[in-house]
Amino acid sequence: MDGLRPTFEEAFRADYSGVVRVIAPIVGSVADAEAVAQDAFLKAFTRWRRIGQYDRPGAWIRRVAIRDAVRFAERRRRTLPGGSRGRSDPGDAVVAHVDLERAMARLTSKQRACVVLHHLADWSVRDVADALGCGEATVRVHLHRARRTLAALLENDPKEMTDGR
Repeated sequence: MDGLRPTFEEAFRADYSGVVRVIAPIVGSVADAEAVAQDAFLKAFTRWRRIGQYDRPGAWIRRVAIRDAVRFAERRRRTLPGGSRGRSDPGDAVVAHVDLERAMARLTSKQRACVVLHHLADWSVRDVADALGCGEATVRVHLHRARRTLAALLENDPKEMTDGR
């Protein structure tokens, strides 16, 4: 870093892989996460004179990427029949992993984002609320509904997850 503030390149190198790792479960694939992350970094690049002055420019980029990932997942869910993700045969994956992945795909985009950020990335409810631009109570509601949905889906026969909603 030159001085106290990172250059855009330094911020990109420091934060890109972490942003992709956080949003991949929200959007459903690493390739889509990379595309969403690249868009967030492009937004930061075009505003770098301002963003680069923030105490934590990576936090701004991560917040933009998370919100864009939720929107991306919502658009995908609306355009694919039955909210499916159009995956090919998942038979070569570990069954438990596939079941969780399919169950996560059945959550709303915001519920999935809350679960990923709170349970997988170990963020506080306050941090998740800040990243998603909503209240802490809203995050808690999304988490509660997501846990209830996941429990019901994972207790049922895995074939039911592919038979529509």
